[in-house]
Amino acid sequence: MPHVRTVAAALRSYRSAWAGLRRDPVSPLSYRRLDDAAYTLCVLMGRRNAADAVAAAEALLARASAEHGRRRAGHARTAVR
Repeated sequence: MPHVRTVAAALRSYRSAWAGLRRDPVSPLSYRRLDDAAYTLCVLMGRRNAADAVAAAEALLARASAEHGRRRAGHARTAVR
């Protein structure tokens, strides 16, 4: 399983590349950045297409966030006692 921070960075890069493509849809560099970011995300998440990789990355980050919240809540309860 990839590290959460690595997945978050790859997802940010993918979203940034999409935004760049929307800003400049005729730029070959915009397409290259999106292709590179999509490839990286697919490899990290073990998926064959970008849409599945994004969904898997978002699910992983949501689980990690929920787990972190539970751990923090547990630490807060034990500190109050």
